Amino acid sequence: MTNHVYATPRTYVIVWLTLLALLALTVGSAYLPLGWANTALNLAITVTQAALVMLFSMHLRSAHPLMRIIATIGFFGIIILIVLSLFDVMTR
Repeated sequence: MTNHVYATPRTYVIVWLTLLALLALTVGSAYLPLGWANTALNLAITVTQAALVMLFSMHLRSAHPLMRIIATIGFFGIIILIVLSLFDVMTR
Protein backbone atom coordinates (compact mmCIF):
# COMPACT_ATOMS: atom_id res chain seq x y z
CA MET A 1 0.00 0.00 0.00
CA THR A 2 1.06 3.58 -0.53
CA ASN A 3 1.42 6.11 2.21
CA HIS A 4 -0.39 9.26 1.04
CA VAL A 5 -0.34 12.53 2.93
CA TYR A 6 -3.62 14.32 2.41
CA ALA A 7 -3.94 18.04 2.98
CA THR A 8 -6.60 19.35 5.29
CA PRO A 9 -9.18 21.92 4.16
CA ARG A 10 -7.30 24.47 6.28
CA THR A 11 -4.22 23.93 4.12
CA TYR A 12 -6.22 24.57 0.94
CA VAL A 13 -7.65 27.77 2.39
CA ILE A 14 -4.16 28.99 3.33
CA VAL A 15 -2.84 28.19 -0.15
CA TRP A 16 -5.83 29.95 -1.73
CA LEU A 17 -5.27 33.05 0.41
CA THR A 18 -1.57 32.98 -0.45
CA LEU A 19 -2.41 32.81 -4.15
CA LEU A 20 -4.78 35.75 -3.76
CA ALA A 21 -2.11 37.74 -1.92
CA LEU A 22 0.40 36.99 -4.68
CA LEU A 23 -2.19 38.07 -7.25
CA ALA A 24 -2.68 41.36 -5.39
CA LEU A 25 1.09 41.79 -5.26
CA THR A 26 1.32 41.24 -9.01
CA VAL A 27 -1.41 43.79 -9.72
CA GLY A 28 0.16 46.26 -7.30
CA SER A 29 3.59 45.89 -8.85
CA ALA A 30 2.16 46.80 -12.25
CA TYR A 31 1.61 50.32 -10.94
CA LEU A 32 5.13 50.74 -9.55
CA PRO A 33 7.78 52.30 -11.82
CA LEU A 34 10.49 49.67 -11.23
CA GLY A 35 11.82 49.55 -14.79
CA TRP A 36 13.47 46.22 -15.68
CA ALA A 37 12.98 44.91 -12.12
CA ASN A 38 9.22 44.87 -12.69
CA THR A 39 9.55 41.95 -15.11
CA ALA A 40 11.85 40.03 -12.79
CA LEU A 41 9.55 40.60 -9.80
CA ASN A 42 6.46 39.49 -11.69
CA LEU A 43 8.21 36.39 -13.00
CA ALA A 44 9.33 35.48 -9.48
CA ILE A 45 5.76 35.89 -8.23
CA THR A 46 4.45 33.78 -11.12
CA VAL A 47 6.94 30.98 -10.45
CA THR A 48 5.88 30.96 -6.80
CA GLN A 49 2.22 30.76 -7.79
CA ALA A 50 2.94 27.92 -10.21
CA ALA A 51 4.86 26.02 -7.55
CA LEU A 52 1.96 26.34 -5.10
CA VAL A 53 -0.51 25.12 -7.70
CA MET A 54 1.72 22.19 -8.61
CA LEU A 55 2.31 21.14 -5.01
CA PHE A 56 -1.21 21.49 -3.65
CA SER A 57 -3.77 21.62 -6.46
CA MET A 58 -2.05 18.93 -8.53
CA HIS A 59 -1.26 16.92 -5.36
CA LEU A 60 2.40 16.54 -6.27
CA ARG A 61 3.37 16.66 -2.61
CA SER A 62 1.96 13.18 -2.14
CA ALA A 63 2.46 11.86 -5.67
CA HIS A 64 4.64 8.99 -6.79
CA PRO A 65 8.32 10.02 -7.12
CA LEU A 66 8.27 9.38 -10.88
CA MET A 67 5.34 11.78 -11.25
CA ARG A 68 7.27 14.41 -9.29
CA ILE A 69 10.27 14.02 -11.59
CA ILE A 70 8.11 14.34 -14.71
CA ALA A 71 6.36 17.44 -13.33
CA THR A 72 9.72 18.98 -12.36
CA ILE A 73 11.08 18.41 -15.87
CA GLY A 74 8.00 20.09 -17.35
CA PHE A 75 8.29 22.98 -14.90
CA PHE A 76 11.93 23.62 -15.76
CA GLY A 77 11.15 23.22 -19.46
CA ILE A 78 8.67 26.08 -19.21
CA ILE A 79 11.23 28.16 -17.31
CA ILE A 80 13.75 27.57 -20.11
CA LEU A 81 11.20 28.70 -22.70
CA ILE A 82 10.44 31.85 -20.69
CA VAL A 83 14.13 32.68 -20.30
CA LEU A 84 14.78 32.18 -24.00
CA SER A 85 11.81 34.40 -24.84
CA LEU A 86 13.13 37.08 -22.49
CA PHE A 87 16.54 36.95 -24.21
CA ASP A 88 14.79 37.60 -27.52
CA VAL A 89 12.80 40.52 -26.11
CA MET A 90 15.74 42.06 -24.27
CA THR A 91 18.04 42.04 -27.32
CA ARG A 92 15.68 44.04 -29.53
